[in-house]
Amino acid sequence: MTTSAPPRSAPPRRSRDRSLTAARGSILEIGAARTTMVEVARRSGVGRTTLYRHWPDITALFADLLTRELAAVAERVDPTLRDAGPARPDARDADDLARLLCTMADEVRTDPLLDALRRESELIAEYVLHRLGTSQRRLIAVLRGLLAQAIATDGRLAGRDPDRTATMLFLALQGAVLSAPLADPPLDPDAWRTELHLLIRGYLGL
Repeated sequence: MTTSAPPRSAPPRRSRDRSLTAARGSILEIGAARTTMVEVARRSGVGRTTLYRHWPDITALFADLLTRELAAVAERVDPTLRDAGPARPDARDADDLARLLCTMADEVRTDPLLDALRRESELIAEYVLHRLGTSQRRLIAVLRGLLAQAIATDGRLAGRDPDRTATMLFLALQGAVLSAPLADPPLDPDAWRTELHLLIRGYLGL
């Protein structure tokens, strides 16, 4: 007599991705406040026990989802950002950097998941008012690398400290992105992009 083997559980990475994708869909459909671990388990087909192995609570899951979303936005704007580093051969000058940052900020501003979280979740307030999260630190690191390249290739940025400049520039961009809906009017999307580009260039001293 033979017995069938028990079904194999999904590999950890696959179950994490399925759960994050399910959470994203749930937030867009029913909102962050109603997206619970139970709802994510139901939508993803991943058991609650497995979910809690990955994340201690829904807030931690949301934080990982936010990190994944922001990374996807950055790579959508420029796929080479996945491998950003000081050795990249296509280092940008300050003008290119300003345009890239403006485009990236605009993509974040219009991202549907980030808009949903901004409108109703306390998660955004936690990472704006109290501490930097993983996604923010990763973006600052990417920005630091891009700035280091621009400083090395563009004399107009000579003497700038990439760590301090990256942190301050990130905080300015974060504030502009999160508060963008409050400024319309007078800043409609086109005007917002124009003024943001001026802000970035002004801070960089261009």
